[in-house]
Parts: sequence; structure tokens; C-alpha cells
Amino acid sequence: MVATQHQRQCRQEPEANKDAASYRYKVIKYWDMISTLYNRDRATGEGARTANESTTEMAEEIANTTATNKDANSSTKDDEDRPKKRYRSDDSIATMLGDKLDNFTAVFKADAPEPPPKPASPGEIWALLGGIPDLEDDQLLVIYDLLVADDRKFKFLLALPERMKKKWVLKQIST
Repeated sequence: MVATQHQRQCRQEPEANKDAASYRYKVIKYWDMISTLYNRDRATGEGARTANESTTEMAEEIANTTATNKDANSSTKDDEDRPKKRYRSDDSIATMLGDKLDNFTAVFKADAPEPPPKPASPGEIWALLGGIPDLEDDQLLVIYDLLVADDRKFKFLLALPERMKKKWVLKQIST
């Protein structure tokens, strides 16, 4: 078997740098993406180009193919009416992070509990009790104390028809 230059170099590196030997079999996350972004092709000559150069060449090919297809299919609807998208690689990460932040904020707001309902003010309670006829002062004070302590009972008293309010108040006082 003939060893390539890369294989020979990989065997010699740990011997040359003993501190780097522990990294020989270490897995680096996202190595493919990192190498795509930062490496230049090791090839020399006609095939040597960066990813940006390849992308530019492909875009030109697509543009030429699209122009050729438009001429051949003149009866189809033209895409000239639609605005062209500008693809920029530097915005993709910012856009992705912005979307993630929006999703996080929406979830956080959805999980936040609703504030409790505002309790009735003492003035509202006193005004309601003043509208119930024939209650003695002691009875008024007892039911007022009960309604200030329990807002749910006050809301119930508000919902009752006028003819039943006095009966309900007297029943609450007696229990």
C-alpha cells in the first residue's frame, strides 16, 4: 500500500510535538463547517478555489441558465415582477439568533401567570351595602368585615338580584 503525503505527515506530527499527541484522536465539533469557512483548497492549479469563489461561479452559471430558459420559454410568466432576494451570509446568523430570541420571549410571556384580579375597594363595598334596606348598624359592620376579607363573596353579592341581597346578607351573618 502506498502512503499518501497526508498519511505520512499524520504519523510524523505526534513524534515532532509530544504535547499535541493527546489531540490526535480528539473529535472537534462542527469541523466540516469550520473547515468550509476557513480552509483553502489544498489543490493547486485550476481546481484550487475557496468556497466564495465556487459560490460566485455557481451563481453565474445559474444566471446564465435562467436567461437561456427565459428565452426558450417566452410564453411562461416572467419572474421580473418579483423583487430579487439578496442573500448575505453575514446576516444569516443574526437572523437566526433574532428568531430564537423572539421564540424565547414568546414562550416566556406565555408561561407568565396573569396578575390576580384587583380586589374591591372599601368604598365599593360600603356603597353596595348602603343600598340594602333595613340593615342595622351592627349587621352592616359584620357583613362589611366579611366582604372586605373575602372578595369572592363581594362579587357574588354584586351578581345577586336586588330582592335576594338582604336574605343572603342575613344568612351570612347568622352562620
